[in-house]
Amino acid sequence: MIDPKFTEQIARWLDSEHTTREQIEAGAQLLLSLNRDHAMFQRIMHRPERMLSFLEYKLRRFLQIRKDGQTIRDVIQLDNEITPHLQAIINSEPIPVEGGAELLPVEQPAEQDGGNEMYVRKGIRPDHDQLPADIQAIWPANAERWKKIKEAYETCKSLTEPCDRYEYLKVLKETWYKYKQEMARYDDYQLTADGGSDGEDAADQTPALTPEQEKELGNADSYISKNLPQMQQLVAAAKEEDFNEAQKKQLESLRGRIQQRVDVLLKYGRTLTDERREQLLQCDIKVTPETPEENEQGHESE
Repeated sequence: MIDPKFTEQIARWLDSEHTTREQIEAGAQLLLSLNRDHAMFQRIMHRPERMLSFLEYKLRRFLQIRKDGQTIRDVIQLDNEITPHLQAIINSEPIPVEGGAELLPVEQPAEQDGGNEMYVRKGIRPDHDQLPADIQAIWPANAERWKKIKEAYETCKSLTEPCDRYEYLKVLKETWYKYKQEMARYDDYQLTADGGSDGEDAADQTPALTPEQEKELGNADSYISKNLPQMQQLVAAAKEEDFNEAQKKQLESLRGRIQQRVDVLLKYGRTLTDERREQLLQCDIKVTPETPEENEQGHESE
């Protein structure tokens, strides 16, 4: 649980004058409360004036994490979710040829991957030059996104503490999701026999999301990944005789929260893997959008 008063206390210290030893020590005490690193506290207080910039840097990193509603545990969870995944993709990246444009890591699920979200590469489309300009533009834009992903990843490799890695983990998460979304739009775009776009397909093209919508979608995806294992444990425990009323309430509450996040994914047309779909269904969570008839029945029952 994030204490907003403590967050305000950090912000006030950073916004105020802190040039005396006593003022610097107050900031060092704040940092100690955050990271419990007594050795770092002693280093700061040994040479407070020289360590002031370092102290400000650390507190700003922690402040940003808290303003985003995250804890260090959340940052570690994000790190564990995205870094190994991108490491595998970057390490398997083919040797670039002719600038590397034809060999961008493309976002297409591979059935043999066992649900770990690795991807096979399809490459630039043979009909690329016939595509509308906005669809063609996805390829170079994604080349820039991929460059940004690799730069953030390499920076992360040089950092060890979660508070230092957080800024770059955010870039990795947001840019990687946008990269995948745009590559899917590029791959799925269909041309008619005469070279034009199919009318029905064009009407179904997913519109670009706003940064706020992308954040909502990313948060929903992360929440499901983080909490689904607990949901599965509760569902299994519900079959036992000693499953009590408190556990039942916890199960229903968590099911409702996960369902809300799944509804967000469905709202934005996010495709679930077969494995994830099966996991959710086993937890009695709907994985298809409600029809108008279902909505009407729901309102009538209320």
